[in-house]
Parts: sequence; structure tokens; C-alpha cells
Amino acid sequence: MELNQLIKKIIKEIQKLKSQKQIKLNKRNQLDEEINLINLHLKDLNNLKNQYEKLEKILIIFLMV
Repeated sequence: MELNQLIKKIIKEIQKLKSQKQIKLNKRNQLDEEINLINLHLKDLNNLKNQYEKLEKILIIFLMV
């Protein structure tokens, strides 16, 4: 095999791997965005749950008086 062909093969492999890397990075970024949205929704729901629990405690105390 000629040295020039070997270099071309190596360059092709480098390009292939760079392309795969970019695809994976894009997927990871998309997943990170989805996770962030889920975390925001979870935070909102947890806050709502906590508010209802506080309200429930207040109602119990109020009904006991």
C-alpha cells in the first residue's frame, strides 16, 4: 500500500470519527435540554406539593381549634 493511500485512509477515519463525535455531542445536548425541562417541571411540582402539604397542616390545626 502506498504511503499516500495510507494517509488518505487515516484522514478518512479521522473525519468519520469527528463526525460521529459531533453527532453524539448533538444528541447529548438535546438530552441535556430535555433533562433540564424535566427538572424544572419536577421543581414546580414539588413546590406545589409542598404548598398543599402546608395548607393541609393549617387546615388540620384550624379544624382542631
